[in-house]
Amino acid sequence: MDKKTIDTYNKMAKAYDDETIDFWDEFPNSFFEKFISLVDGKVLDLGSGPGRDGLILKNKGIDVVCLDASESMVQLSTARGLESVIGDFLDLPFSDKSFAGVWSYTALLHLPKNKMSESLVEIKRVLVDGGILGLGMIEGNTEEYRESSGVNMPRLFSFYQQDELENILKNHGFEIIYFESFIPRSKNYLNFIAKKVN
Repeated sequence: MDKKTIDTYNKMAKAYDDETIDFWDEFPNSFFEKFISLVDGKVLDLGSGPGRDGLILKNKGIDVVCLDASESMVQLSTARGLESVIGDFLDLPFSDKSFAGVWSYTALLHLPKNKMSESLVEIKRVLVDGGILGLGMIEGNTEEYRESSGVNMPRLFSFYQQDELENILKNHGFEIIYFESFIPRSKNYLNFIAKKVN
């Protein structure tokens, strides 16, 4: 993951947590519920941040492990009672086929576009055959540093078009089985659920 972005999260983890804690209050529960209905086993929350989504998954009865590249974020998720580890999105510290599902919501958008494939190779590696990926990204065309969500330090954002993500997932052996998009404020969130097929 981008070092400048990790540094920002390490310095502003609490501010980010405060700003985004009610994020899912603006969304219908359909995306979470669909993911949960399809997963049968342990889930990796990849790019878990302060544990907002991991806690929702845990409260739904999911056995979840949180991973983030920011030490400060991992401290916050651990404080919420979640099993949490520091790790690299491009080199996951888990054995092959360790998880029935991977949930990664607006985390992979902090990777440069030329690193997206590496991360998907790792996600596929740690998923069981037929495992489920829940992926949330944001629509757009650019790759740039910007300040947003109450975080007044730069973070790298890579934005994608829907068909661009569809092609990337297909090329990495995932079959898209569900899609939703939402515009809770000014951004269009692209939410995919995909199954590892080969």
